[in-house]
Amino acid sequence: MRVANKFHGVLSLLLILASVIIAIGYMLGKSINWGLVYLGIVVLANPMVLYSYCAKCLCREDACSHVIPGWLTRLLPTRKAGPYSFMDYLGTALPLVALFGFPQIWLWQSKGLLILFWILVTIGLVEILLFVCRTCRNANCPNCTLN
Repeated sequence: MRVANKFHGVLSLLLILASVIIAIGYMLGKSINWGLVYLGIVVLANPMVLYSYCAKCLCREDACSHVIPGWLTRLLPTRKAGPYSFMDYLGTALPLVALFGFPQIWLWQSKGLLILFWILVTIGLVEILLFVCRTCRNANCPNCTLN
């Protein structure tokens, strides 16, 4: 795997992480309780996505462009690589909706942070689609360009 692919994989995660940190910081400033609830969502959502999606990826062991998720899947129960089921997609989508959707009520109060949040998320997703997915060998992924 080329270093450029890993660069884009790590960069995309860092951009999304920055958006989440902005949301956590703003929410904690507005309400400690709701900020801690969101922090809990972040802590729970990530292993759910890793288990539901990344743990079935063919590339997770040695060719994960995102690098860190590949390593983290080794801490989770082993899953056989193969086609994704409806439950795999649901187990990926619901935590992502919570991760990105939950802070919107608070971010709406600060249009600048709301816009920054979505700019970072969007750039991160574009990085994934344009650079990471194009070189990924996980033929079971619907975004795989090898199909």
